Amino acid sequence: RSGATFEAEKTAIIHFTRNDHKSDPEPYVIKGRPVEPKNHTKILGVIMDTRLKYKEHIARASSKGLKAALELQRLRGLSPATARQLFTATVAPVVDYASNVWMHRYKDKLIGPINRIQRVSAKAIIGTFLTVATNVAEAEAHILTAKERFWRKAVKMWTDIHTLPETNPVRGMTSKMRKFRNSYRSPLFQVAEALKDIPMERVETINPLTLLPWEDRLEVIIGEEETRATGTASTVRVAVSSSVRREIVGVGGVVQKRSVLRDDPELQPFSFTLGPRTEQNPYSAELAAIAYTLRRSLRGVANERITVVTSNKGAVLSLKRPHQQSGQAYIRSVYDSVEELRKDNNIITVQWLAASEEDKLLKQAKTQAREATKDGATP
Repeated sequence: RSGATFEAEKTAIIHFTRNDHKSDPEPYVIKGRPVEPKNHTKILGVIMDTRLKYKEHIARASSKGLKAALELQRLRGLSPATARQLFTATVAPVVDYASNVWMHRYKDKLIGPINRIQRVSAKAIIGTFLTVATNVAEAEAHILTAKERFWRKAVKMWTDIHTLPETNPVRGMTSKMRKFRNSYRSPLFQVAEALKDIPMERVETINPLTLLPWEDRLEVIIGEEETRATGTASTVRVAVSSSVRREIVGVGGVVQKRSVLRDDPELQPFSFTLGPRTEQNPYSAELAAIAYTLRRSLRGVANERITVVTSNKGAVLSLKRPHQQSGQAYIRSVYDSVEELRKDNNIITVQWLAASEEDKLLKQAKTQAREATKDGATP
């Protein structure tokens, strides 16, 4: 009726039910070939069974994870830090694949095989005995427990859903979840129940893209040597910085302009408290400082070569290649201000300098940022 066509050899039939009398054993006929219903089948790398117990998948994940852990154990002469990184990169992803779907089945008899992977991995990292208790081996090797890893992925998944734009159909799915039966609760519902007290309405919405593909990007310079190589002198120089103290995030900066009446340049400092540490970070603070400078401090500037200097490399790279990331509102504000400044024949460049560089203007900006986080500062 829908017009869809199927290939018999690529089609699997499975009935999801825990009541045998509700399962239909009759085969389906596809293009003249019968297709028998199966007890389990693989969907996107996850072995789904009719009762949704995930025993086959957990057994397969445990087998592949143990193989990866034994391969790690064969490597000799590794430092604990290197072995720990290899465990995180090669063993944990094999076990944790699609754990958001089956993590609620990680209990009873199914704990043993995964705990064995943890012990073998701990032995490969620091040389513990296999008879050591799993929690002791994990603590000595300084690796997360399997349950902690599963829940971290679940929390990230739950957060990612709430950062989707309002136009995404998945975004509204969480508000429609209901508890229909006590006998079976979906994995997503269990995650929602555990995280229901987290105020997700305050989570930042991340759009698929920040800028349109044809919009001009900012000119970005990394380091001081490239500045000397260009041979261009800035007529307006701006330094911005951030400070995090007492669980408060503050920003500060200094605008240096040429003075017509005197030889010394004119300095215009600014600083303000951005918000609490639970909502802001140094990365977003640097972007906010750049956006504030371009919109407020440089209003009315024309026919100038403007250079914005910061010691936060992440903020500079985000302005160079904006993508699906945090801080999109600040990045969009920066580009809107740059567009307005370009209309007045200004040339804008963003430069990153290491914090160790002896830049007087950058030090003054840091001093201003610290003023915004002193005692009594409020967002």
